[in-house]
Amino acid sequence: MAPAAGGSALENNLRLYRRHRIAAGLLFWFPTSLLFFLERVGLGATLRLAAVYFLTVVVVEVPSGWFSDRVGRVRTLRFGAAAWVVGFATFLVAGSSIILLALGQALVAVGYASFSGTDTSFHYDTLEALGRSSDFDRAEAKASRDAFLGTTAAAIVGGALGLIDLRLPFAASLLAATYQLAVAVPMVEPTAPGDESPGAAPAGAGQLRAALRYLRRPGLAWIFLFMTVQEPLEGLAIDMIQPWLTEVAGASLAEAGAAPIYSGLLVAAISIIGAAAAARSYQLRAALGLRGALGLLASIEALILVGMALTFSPWLTLVIALRSTQAAAAPVLVAAAATPLVMKRHRATFLSLGSLSGRLAYGSVLIGLGFFDNLDDVLTVGAVIGVVSVALLLAAHFIFGRDDLSATATSG
Repeated sequence: MAPAAGGSALENNLRLYRRHRIAAGLLFWFPTSLLFFLERVGLGATLRLAAVYFLTVVVVEVPSGWFSDRVGRVRTLRFGAAAWVVGFATFLVAGSSIILLALGQALVAVGYASFSGTDTSFHYDTLEALGRSSDFDRAEAKASRDAFLGTTAAAIVGGALGLIDLRLPFAASLLAATYQLAVAVPMVEPTAPGDESPGAAPAGAGQLRAALRYLRRPGLAWIFLFMTVQEPLEGLAIDMIQPWLTEVAGASLAEAGAAPIYSGLLVAAISIIGAAAAARSYQLRAALGLRGALGLLASIEALILVGMALTFSPWLTLVIALRSTQAAAAPVLVAAAATPLVMKRHRATFLSLGSLSGRLAYGSVLIGLGFFDNLDDVLTVGAVIGVVSVALLLAAHFIFGRDDLSATATSG
């Protein structure tokens, strides 16, 4: 049995969690990352490097969830922040080395996999230990809003830094990751008197089987499918923006030109909308229901992919600005719906399995796209994937049937 965390320490957890989310949102590198790779290795190799990231997550995602459930949320968050520190440092010295660029991608992926499912579980566990689990959806929405506001500022700064040198956004991200690690150090494991310790989670295959049994519920099965298609939709809608913008700006894929600042400003606009979407995510669910809300968010991503395949008109940026609505609101809606239905010792593993499924799908897509060197072909395939993904969600809505998601987990 782990020692019970005191109320003051748990309240401090909540403050530290908000700082963690803001630090995680300081994505200075995000608006210019593909431009950084394109300048060094070309389109095909850039897409293959993106695949390295997503396939690394495939390998690490579930073990990180098991580690979180069995060893603890705090140690996992510290490990993820440390991986980011080393990863961003690697990009600064990589030059045009495919090996070092791939290593940097892998380390950043390890960090994301460590956070995936663990940070929201840490947040829910802390509120649960304080007897305030009913506050989770609103509290998580505010934390997500703050993260996107941080991304807004970081995108503008990162885009401006990219005009000077495409390595500078990675240097700023290194500083943010160092701060994030410092924030994780004073966190305490969110346990309460009589609570199960992290080590109560079964080991290995037993943990996976226990987490997968929750898919017997139609509602959770549909959520899992959404998590699977969300990653390709979200990833394509943002990753294709940077090469698309180079065409709009009249530059080549090998020469970024003014694209970094355009990308930074666009990501900033996207993030502002994302902050608003995150803060009002629970209202969207109240108005449309969970499946309706998530289906609408997925449809927006598909619309963006179709639009980029059809035109290079600058006016499309008005639609692209809506891209973050899914990235901002969907994780809040998924966590708020799924977390209470999954026992504490399975939560991070279940969410990691859903994220794993999505990353595997997107990694596979990126490997396929890596064989194309023509941007028009890549955008066309992306549009097809968007339409098919929304069709799958609609079909699954009728196949799985309805399910009451209001009950909490009592066994698992």
